[in-house]
Amino acid sequence: MKITLIPVLTIALILLGACGAPAKKDYSKEVDEGTFDGNQYTSQALGWTMEFPDNWIITKKSSLESLDERTKEIVEDTSSNMAGIKRTLAFQKNYDNNFQSTWEEFSGDQTSYKRIISDIHKTIYNNYLDQRTPLDSVAGQLKVSGITFDTYQISLFDKNAKNFANQLLMTALVKNKFMTVTIAYNNDADKKKILDLFKGSSFK
Repeated sequence: MKITLIPVLTIALILLGACGAPAKKDYSKEVDEGTFDGNQYTSQALGWTMEFPDNWIITKKSSLESLDERTKEIVEDTSSNMAGIKRTLAFQKNYDNNFQSTWEEFSGDQTSYKRIISDIHKTIYNNYLDQRTPLDSVAGQLKVSGITFDTYQISLFDKNAKNFANQLLMTALVKNKFMTVTIAYNNDADKKKILDLFKGSSFK
């Protein structure tokens, strides 16, 4: 399995701001799998349907691909291969508050899954330590439409101990696929808006 590359948040805040103004268009080219119907997205592979705010922006796939490359440079990652990762719904209010999701095929068992997410959490934590960024982290779980997601929240602080950015990672095994959801936010109102939409999504 190719482990999903989790964006380094400080880079994500830069690159996701370059996606252009919202417009009514065909969003199908911005995902690798799934369909759009108004402000609703459905992944047939995951059996997952989620709504997104109609006045927010669907993030361009090219922007996310650039983000992955920049993240690999920052963390000096020369081994990650993104070929097996399918980009699904990604949207943003602005460069500080956004939602991303992906999946990839997974043939392991629960033990290997737990080992992988433990390694991912350690990698994320160490990446921020390497940047000398003060942080707090909390692991937990969240159930969405019968699917239990493992969660990992990172809060970043400046030198004056002021919280300036947050990242919530959620992972789960869905239909033999490793699903990853990442929410970046800098205020509780936008976190609630994004998280409520995800919690209200359905898996069939």
